[in-house]
Amino acid sequence: MKKARWKLLTYVPFLAVIVIIGIIQSFMLANENVKPYPEPFGRATELPQLATYGEPVQMLDDGSFTYLAGKTIEIVTIDEEGRNRSESRLLPDVGSIRGYKMIDKDHVIWIGDGNKLYASEWKSGSWSSKNTLLENEIESVQTVVGPKGNSVMLAYNDSTLYVSEFHPNAKLTWTKLDIANVKQIHGVKDTSGGSLSLVYAVNKDGSESFHYVKLEETSLKPLVQMKLKDVDYATSSLDDMALGLDGSTFITAYTTSSRKSGKSTLHMLTFPANQPDKIYDEVLNLPVTKGNDSDTILHPTFTQSSTGEKTLVASSVYEKNRRQTSQEVYTISFQDGKMLNATRISQFGGFAVYPMFASNKGSSLAIWLDAVNAETYRVYYATDQLPYAERMNRIHAEDFQQAAGNLPLFWGIGVLTALISLKWILLPGLYLIVISVFWQYHYDEHAKRHFGISMAMYLIVKALFIGDYRKPIALQVMPDFLQSVWVSLILLVLFAAISYWLTRLWRKGLAERNVGLEMFYFVVLDVFMTNMWYSFFMSPATLS
Repeated sequence: MKKARWKLLTYVPFLAVIVIIGIIQSFMLANENVKPYPEPFGRATELPQLATYGEPVQMLDDGSFTYLAGKTIEIVTIDEEGRNRSESRLLPDVGSIRGYKMIDKDHVIWIGDGNKLYASEWKSGSWSSKNTLLENEIESVQTVVGPKGNSVMLAYNDSTLYVSEFHPNAKLTWTKLDIANVKQIHGVKDTSGGSLSLVYAVNKDGSESFHYVKLEETSLKPLVQMKLKDVDYATSSLDDMALGLDGSTFITAYTTSSRKSGKSTLHMLTFPANQPDKIYDEVLNLPVTKGNDSDTILHPTFTQSSTGEKTLVASSVYEKNRRQTSQEVYTISFQDGKMLNATRISQFGGFAVYPMFASNKGSSLAIWLDAVNAETYRVYYATDQLPYAERMNRIHAEDFQQAAGNLPLFWGIGVLTALISLKWILLPGLYLIVISVFWQYHYDEHAKRHFGISMAMYLIVKALFIGDYRKPIALQVMPDFLQSVWVSLILLVLFAAISYWLTRLWRKGLAERNVGLEMFYFVVLDVFMTNMWYSFFMSPATLS
């Protein structure tokens, strides 16, 4: 019975260390993952239906938004407490559908069979028969919403741009413009809702360039048309672009990718509305940090609040610490065409793409996608509504479960870092070997003294080399109250005291005192406990 109890005492401390330290590390990692909460927005909410097209969701007049999910159109409404309600509608056509745009909740346009432009109306719980809006083949379609709520359609192919206002159940009059090789196009109406201004990118003969055209209000004929600038196609390629009007200044936000490094850069091309030839082009970094350029900035999109404030939303890298780097959503505000500030409004730990931002009834809403694979995307949203933030900004059981799933990785690193602990035991080990070989009688008769001397040597060496666990890369993820050297030394003493007390219990199972075995058990338990604890901060640091 005594022998069985001694064997139990041999293993139980190690199991207890795993359980206790595992609980503490799970709690710390859960806090690290979700805090600090993004202010004033709450934590992200994932919608149940996946999006099946990589593009920003489309905002509707009442603050709801819509996206394609397989064979359905999802219309999502966020209530006053930040809860979502979804309505699913089957697609209006059994044929091919691409480039769909919701004009409002009851009208949709899309490119369908034969690359023609179609429209349909939602009536009595179903879509009406599709109506052909444009017989000519087109490649893409965009919509421009004016301040009065009227929508203008921009449809184009390799050789022509077609422009028309949208009127439900009416024959449309298309203005044909000889604008060829359009890669992307965006438009904006002036504040009075009159003339329409377009900025578009042209890709021709292996070169890319930006152009500007201003259209007359009624006829939609060109009043001003000119080339703005070339893109350095030899070193960079144009990715995405967006157009906004801030007062009397046009702002074209566009991203380019380096052909050498793949780095994505955000540019701002601005020019006065009455002097489009006076362009100014600059590079913006998000987040705005001194001496630190952004690595990846994606999918700029302009949004305008009901008060007329223009906001740019984009996706950029956020480095929380060495263990957590994510792609998050940022908003950029402007005044007279100049950037005022950039604010991160999401923190969900994934890779946010195709962001959208909207303000409605005194609150703001951010929506973005996160790729599952090349064809499907998770849809997330977050709001600054107080009930939403109070409900979401707390740690949930799922956070602890996810954190606990990382413990094997941390502890695996702890096992590897135990190798550097060998120098802790070198001096006391040599001392015990020399005493036992050359002074065996004294070694046996004064076991308590030699155990104390060897343990003191061990602790002194451990204190001298405590810096092995306080590398800058480890301090990055340590809470402030743990970063002091004194705290590390206190933990050293605490671990040693626990190991010593458990060693004394374990020693009672020995028939007679054996300093070597006692010291070995003490050191193994202390090294195990120390490396188990520091594995949380060292992982995934190297052993160099």
